[in-house]
Amino acid sequence: MMELFFKPKSVAVIGASKNPKKDGNIIVNNIINSDFRGEIYPVNPAADEVLGKKAYASLDDIPGEVDLVVIIIPAQMCVQAMEDCARKGVKAVIIESMGFTETGAAGKKIQDRIEAIASKAGIRVMGPNCTGIVSRDIATTFFPIKDVPRGNVVMIGQSGLLAAGMASDIVVNQSLDIHKICSIGNKCDVNENDLLEYFGNDEQTKVIAMYLESIADGGNFVKIARKVTPKKPVILLNGGRSEAGAMAAMSHTGSIASNARIVDAAIRQTGCIRADDFTELKDFAKVFSTQPLPSGNGVAVVTAAGSVGVVVSDLCAEHGLALPRFGAQTIDALKGLFPDFMPPSNPVDLWFAIEKLGMTRALEAALGAPLRDPAVDAAIVLLAGFEYTMNAVEEKVVQRIAKECGKPVIICTLVGYNRLRNRIVEELGRDLPVFTSLISGVKALSKLCEYGIRRHRFGDR
Repeated sequence: MMELFFKPKSVAVIGASKNPKKDGNIIVNNIINSDFRGEIYPVNPAADEVLGKKAYASLDDIPGEVDLVVIIIPAQMCVQAMEDCARKGVKAVIIESMGFTETGAAGKKIQDRIEAIASKAGIRVMGPNCTGIVSRDIATTFFPIKDVPRGNVVMIGQSGLLAAGMASDIVVNQSLDIHKICSIGNKCDVNENDLLEYFGNDEQTKVIAMYLESIADGGNFVKIARKVTPKKPVILLNGGRSEAGAMAAMSHTGSIASNARIVDAAIRQTGCIRADDFTELKDFAKVFSTQPLPSGNGVAVVTAAGSVGVVVSDLCAEHGLALPRFGAQTIDALKGLFPDFMPPSNPVDLWFAIEKLGMTRALEAALGAPLRDPAVDAAIVLLAGFEYTMNAVEEKVVQRIAKECGKPVIICTLVGYNRLRNRIVEELGRDLPVFTSLISGVKALSKLCEYGIRRHRFGDR
């Protein structure tokens, strides 16, 4: 049944509009601009056509079956729309309208009636109070969106505007290769457990990232997550952990926030990865989706500034990462880069090598040798936004060495000219995670190493 949300053969939009400023017009336009090649049925009794598609006065007037219905009409009209769906034999509905449980008793009464109709008719419902689905295959959101990058990350958000906002950011900045973004809103039927199980078995999904304000069935969540996390990482940002956050969750999605201690226990039991904010949710997803899993926590640090290497060393120690001593073979390979009074060590200070060889050759040697060291499982490379850095960036030195060695590499760019730092992000960010904060990069790499160690320990790679 869940397939109908993501791979329907036909879609009807109740509330489709000819007005390009209306949500119902944007939804139809997004579906047309996606890779969806099935039938599209705008439903609006006051329109003959919408965006070149014949419009129908009601679902009953549509010839043949309808796999998926998207509803974007006032809340008080949604009960009738659901009755129409039941009569038509529709089995999947996305309700993107607002005005339900999140608004109080009157809205809850409407949502209860929708749930009753859906239960009786065997209809799966996503929402209400959600922004639908974003993907290359089909996009049902009411936010204008196009050219969604095709990738392997699934994002599940209880917040509709968050899901749409992150989708817009990802598409505009090409910052993450997305497989699906799903907004579940008030979760009157389809919830995080349904989607976790579905995408846990989906071969195109490599990483699952979730923002939840409540967990519908904690026991079932633990059961499903235990099956999924040995195969693919599940990153979880849990909102409503404080009293103030719980009150905000109630007014936002009508959710009674799950007890923070229960959620913490569930994360420990299942091997999910906790994110503390939305930036971490995206950062962790980027690292897990682009980098190979390491088998240990040994990190080589490569920098042109010794002071930055000191700070990174401290941060690594605080987050469970080790800076191992290099083996004899690695030391021999690095000796030519350093003056006699400065023996090679970890972190690798590039400055003398840059003066001697230039950035490209210095970086090739200073990164390649440590990454081939058996004690090193990953690397952090610090690149400044100065002209001397850019040749190595343009020649894709870091990407090439990372690919040759098959170990994870992250980039941190902290200082320099903004225009050059932006170029570093643009040039390297498609292939490697690039961070503008040391703590963000170290935390993301520590999560990757922690998960990789667990996977290798249990023999599941």
